[in-house]
Amino acid sequence: MTVHHLDNKSKVLRACCLFALLLACAGCGTRIVAIQGNYLTFEHPFTDAGVESARALAEKDCKIRNQVAVRTSGACSLTQCTTNFQCMPPAEAKQYQQ
Repeated sequence: MTVHHLDNKSKVLRACCLFALLLACAGCGTRIVAIQGNYLTFEHPFTDAGVESARALAEKDCKIRNQVAVRTSGACSLTQCTTNFQCMPPAEAKQYQQ
């Protein structure tokens, strides 16, 4: 098996996992807005449950890459939030985690 085949399989596996995550969370109000490289953006309700849901989805996606999710920014209105995460290696993430 070549490196090319392994890369394609990991991309397919990641896409399937993300799709499953989206389906699992379809009713909870949290949704992935963008995935670009190691950066993830979520929209979620302005509730504690919404925050936890976004964090859990980010952690699951980063875990697939053997990395950890670090919240980089976020903004909220009275009802809706947008929260950004970055997947990082555990050693690098320690300096950003609270």
